[in-house]
Amino acid sequence: MSSKDISFVLPLYKPNPNWHHRFLENVTKTRAIFPESVNIEFVIVNDGFETPELLNLFEVISETDPSMTFISYAENMGKGYALRTGVENASAPYVVLTDFDFPYEHEDLLKMYVDLQKGYEVVTGKRNHTYYKKLPVKRWLISKGCSWLNRNFLSLHINDTQSGIKAFNEAGKNAFLSTTINRFLIDTEFLQLVTYRNLRIKVNEVSLRDNVEFSNMRYEVLKTELKNFVQLVKQRRRFDREKNMSTVVQAEQLSDIIA
Repeated sequence: MSSKDISFVLPLYKPNPNWHHRFLENVTKTRAIFPESVNIEFVIVNDGFETPELLNLFEVISETDPSMTFISYAENMGKGYALRTGVENASAPYVVLTDFDFPYEHEDLLKMYVDLQKGYEVVTGKRNHTYYKKLPVKRWLISKGCSWLNRNFLSLHINDTQSGIKAFNEAGKNAFLSTTINRFLIDTEFLQLVTYRNLRIKVNEVSLRDNVEFSNMRYEVLKTELKNFVQLVKQRRRFDREKNMSTVVQAEQLSDIIA
């Protein structure tokens, strides 16, 4: 049985200079938010950008702090692959996914942990109105477009699937490890999957911290994600068919009992 209470899984790709100072500062702030009795684990997955300096720094950090688990591989596989790798290696009963730069307020992380303890199986973040005010125009259009697609093609009651901050228990972990997308739309695939598995979901409004830097979404990435979205639409139709077949079988069983 794990001695950890909660695992934070953090994907990493091409970090900014002096990244380790900000990272350790965020780790310290995160620990300060949680009660001292909560044993925290940090699982960092370096997604294909290996340099001697980066590897050496993490070797030093992990030797100094045993709560750090550092995983690295040479080929860039995508955020979805990195997250699955991290979740697979997380040892605690509760897992929180967030970006390496901790873009949301640290208090939001604690709220997710508290909700998991209350019995929710999945907790997902919903970005508030101030988040969209801070977005570059291109990212704003992409975010709003994703919400529109989720609402009109996937019929998800959780339209904001791409907040990048989620938490779950063992049931949620099993669902997450059942995902297949290797890129950004793993968040949408995960929430679609837990919805059809009828897991108990809580949506929390989250706040973006100041001075967060947004990465540029390249055309090649958008093209790949569009293909992934088509697969999600097909998946949703398959889920609907399975659900309808299950309903028919239950109705027939009930009819036999009555007869």
